[in-house]
Amino acid sequence: MSHPIQVAVVGATGLVGQAVLDLLASRDFPASRVFAVDTQDHDGETVTFGNLELNVHPVDEFGFEVTPLAIFVAGGEISRQYVPLAREAGATVIDFTSAYRQDDEVPLLVPALNGSLVADLPENALIAVPNCTVTPLAIALKALAEHGLKRVTVSTYQSVSGSGQAALEELANQTTALFTQREAECEVYAKRIAYNLLPKIGDADESGATEEESSIVNELHRLFGSDEFAVEATCVRVPVFFGHAWSVTVETDTEVEASRARNLFASLGLHVVDQPQQADGYATPMEVAGNDRVWVSRVRRTGKTLSFWLTADNVKAAAAMSCVTVAEALQNAGHFG
Repeated sequence: MSHPIQVAVVGATGLVGQAVLDLLASRDFPASRVFAVDTQDHDGETVTFGNLELNVHPVDEFGFEVTPLAIFVAGGEISRQYVPLAREAGATVIDFTSAYRQDDEVPLLVPALNGSLVADLPENALIAVPNCTVTPLAIALKALAEHGLKRVTVSTYQSVSGSGQAALEELANQTTALFTQREAECEVYAKRIAYNLLPKIGDADESGATEEESSIVNELHRLFGSDEFAVEATCVRVPVFFGHAWSVTVETDTEVEASRARNLFASLGLHVVDQPQQADGYATPMEVAGNDRVWVSRVRRTGKTLSFWLTADNVKAAAAMSCVTVAEALQNAGHFG
């Protein structure tokens, strides 16, 4: 592994930013110093990194020339404005926003799928990290790719933490309001989320597909370097604080037994909890909250069709962990000298 480097986390006060800091500390990433960076309205705040308290630096005043690596998790607008400045200062940037995911000049990277791309990156590279609904699904599909992917049908059940802190508060406030027979106010979502399901995440295009559904289709095709397999996605917001889930059906060219699929999933690091004869032999979002792994259950086969259930902490496992594994891949490849 290369020598320790200084790292900036932009968006450090947000849910994903805090999770990135936690993982960098708990996984002993070789950082000689970590800078917490965020927008001007967070100036004066502090965040935790291991047993340290870090002062938050305003992004518009921060000098990226001191950090060979910058991890951006502050949203697309901030990334579009400050990623070019960070790269001009010499920083390699890992970007977890929608800003560059569909840019053909920017690699979309999941080390378990296309980690070989790291070897060819320039010193001040820009790397896009997929949407948190995409990475766990992509890893599961990679495990099955040797059997040939023909069609992927997926329904996602996405917790409110995917919309940020305000959405967490809205779910909590609406739940309390309903219990106390008060009106539940809607600010983050168009309709009430408490005790409800919202089958629309993001704006819809002319075909009716939402931004979230389109991102799954487009990013999967980019990651696999092919659009020859069909992807059908339906994304639903659910009244859960943390943890996304995916109900997946995959049609393959050749049959894959459920037992073999479980072994293939495990070989790529997915945590298999699948005891069909037990009443509790599956994983749920509640159980995986706070965990940094992707869990798979309910694996079953019908001919050349395989169905399964995925769940993961969307903030920690699907978002922050995706950023940190890219950082580790860069460090292990000697990218920083």
